[in-house]
Amino acid sequence: MGYTTKKSLLEAIQRGDEVSWAEFYETYRTLIILRGRDFHLTGSELEDLCQTVVIDFFKMGAKFKYDSTKGRFRDYLRRVISRNAIDILRKRKQTDPLDESTELPDPDTRSQNWDAEWHLHILNQALAVLRTQIELVTYQAFELYALKNQPAEQVAAFLNIKVNMVYVAKSRAMQKLKPIIRKLKEEE
Repeated sequence: MGYTTKKSLLEAIQRGDEVSWAEFYETYRTLIILRGRDFHLTGSELEDLCQTVVIDFFKMGAKFKYDSTKGRFRDYLRRVISRNAIDILRKRKQTDPLDESTELPDPDTRSQNWDAEWHLHILNQALAVLRTQIELVTYQAFELYALKNQPAEQVAAFLNIKVNMVYVAKSRAMQKLKPIIRKLKEEE
């Protein structure tokens, strides 16, 4: 995934750029699915949700203009996903009125889940960018030690490097990761 700002990605989508549509789908698909799970959607409903959200953005096409003064993109995206998830639940309820699984979860839980999902989304985007900015062995040491909590000695043995290099890798990766995360958060 390229390091494209949301604004430039949205502008490219507005121009009808097919590569940007694919990047939008790849970037937000996981987040859409996580949000859909907050509504207890089934596997096929989650796929429908992904398609519907992307189609909504596609339909807006040329008339969609993201204005950061009106709010954060993540809040707008959450509303689009939630509206479509609720529509899916309504259709389920019409098909099977006795199905009790169509009840909406507690709104506070949904909001807390969304915030956690969004932060995870930002972290995953930042890690994808980080992978392109540091050497492979440095990233692997960082990932195994800092993200997967493996002992430094075990990581060093696995990667055939000195233990001290594991600590250095974590430090270098964190120095690069923090500004990436900060930039992504500024674009929300």
